Amino acid sequence: MTAGYLLAVLASALWGLTYCLDERILQSQSIYRLYYLHTVGGVVLTAPLLWWQGESLWPWAISTPVDSQPASATVGLMLFTMLIATVAALSILKSIELLGAQRAAIFEISYPLFVVLFGALLFRHAVSPRVLIGGVLIFAGALVIMKAE
Repeated sequence: MTAGYLLAVLASALWGLTYCLDERILQSQSIYRLYYLHTVGGVVLTAPLLWWQGESLWPWAISTPVDSQPASATVGLMLFTMLIATVAALSILKSIELLGAQRAAIFEISYPLFVVLFGALLFRHAVSPRVLIGGVLIFAGALVIMKAE
């Protein structure tokens, strides 16, 4: 379990660095070009890992359906999440371009509240009052920071 927390903190630190670097790059490049380069970089790094593990590069090559659903439902879910992730990535890049990395990050950090809400709505995950209060406090904290500037 400790490795999971360490990796989450590492991801947070690396995203913080990415936002700062992206802000600088967006001064001379479009969000679409930057996202394209992020995506190509991801493919170049992960394709060999998939090959090494014996996994297919294609989303329709499902070996284990999610929650005992047919493979076609899992493929649909994968394609939908690819679309959502692309819109999310382009949205954050545009917000970094418009607001700067620090301001964009303040608002984007409210996503844990949405993880809890969507988990409850889509997958019936239990929402404890403590988790809900924590999510609301994160969002409120982002607003306090934003108003302080």
